[in-house]
Amino acid sequence: MKKIILQIICIFSLVTLAKTDVSLYENQSDWQDQSGKTIKLNHFKNDFVVITMVYTGCAHACPMTISKIKEIESYLKQEKIENYHMVLASFDIKNDTPEHLKQYMEERKLDPKHWSFLSTKAESIARELSVILGIAYKDLGNNDFSHSNMLTLLDTKGVVIHKVDNLNADLKSFSEKIKVSQSKVE
Repeated sequence: MKKIILQIICIFSLVTLAKTDVSLYENQSDWQDQSGKTIKLNHFKNDFVVITMVYTGCAHACPMTISKIKEIESYLKQEKIENYHMVLASFDIKNDTPEHLKQYMEERKLDPKHWSFLSTKAESIARELSVILGIAYKDLGNNDFSHSNMLTLLDTKGVVIHKVDNLNADLKSFSEKIKVSQSKVE
């Protein structure tokens, strides 16, 4: 019964977010960042956010995803866009603790001013965000997951303004979407 209720919630969340004016920040789930601080997704409001889901035990796709997000960040810096944040939420609820995520960030020299890794101990919270973002994942056991790759750009209010589901996509499009969004506000 709990599984059915979770599926209904996830479907409702996906349908709700598909509306162009609905903010991801309406999701009130608690996450922990790499410093162990409990936060909600609306913590990132007022910044443009590139958000995805990964797990740090991944040997192939997730390191490539992080490299692609670094590439997006380089385009943002070229365009002198400073109000951005890269948010990577983990679906590995067993291994990706705040302490582990902090160490992972430090090893990769990711600036906590613009990067956050999020973890949760609740499978339902990770699953809900994955459905909202359109990211499928499956625990294969032995600390391995099968998962899709989706990068989502949120405006400063948490509304989706761009998505790519192919890590070979044109990533300069992220900075272009931000510039368009900024011009609409001005």
